[in-house]
Amino acid sequence: MVKIGTNLTLELNGLDDEVKRFKCRVVEQKQHKLYIDYPINVETNRTDIFPVGTTFQVFYVDDQQMAYRFEGEITGRVKRNVPMLELVYDPKKMKKIQRREYVRINSSMDVALKETQTNKKIVTLTADISGGGMAVHVPQALSYQPGTTFDGLLVFKVNHGGYQYVFVQMALIRMKEEAERHNVMSLKFVSIDEKDREKIIQFCFEEQLRQRRGD
Repeated sequence: MVKIGTNLTLELNGLDDEVKRFKCRVVEQKQHKLYIDYPINVETNRTDIFPVGTTFQVFYVDDQQMAYRFEGEITGRVKRNVPMLELVYDPKKMKKIQRREYVRINSSMDVALKETQTNKKIVTLTADISGGGMAVHVPQALSYQPGTTFDGLLVFKVNHGGYQYVFVQMALIRMKEEAERHNVMSLKFVSIDEKDREKIIQFCFEEQLRQRRGD
């Protein structure tokens, strides 16, 4: 069951198979009906108008970091304290689309690291990331032992020109030679606010959808 407060990603096929994505939140729910706030276009950061009968592919991640997909149809507008749209779906046709393990995606994101014992700072890019950790590019001249800990600041884009900042403590799992003069450090998160972890998981989930569609 989709809970009140759940963030949804809506996909709508436009002209020339262009896929538009929208963000919204479940304000109320009743059996097979969800009442959502007005969806915001991820690209323009504006609300759009949807006539009754508009259908979406709807995606969301639950409290256990499991992701689901279902088809929803706009069947009406509701005027209360918060303007809402009524979205009808068939719970029996909801499909799980990923396993509970964290999805890892290839993504170049800005990250600043500080080695906790020496305070040495590294500003670099991620090679990949998931809700459980990430890999980063570092010069080959840098050498750390497994278990070395770092404080990190991760920066990634959201919506239209916005940014999310996540602070996390990490531990080195391994170092691997990538290419001449460069290594890749694999790091696991050892201390992270669960709300920040959810931000990363949601980002990975949406990026995975985007990459699958070849956007």
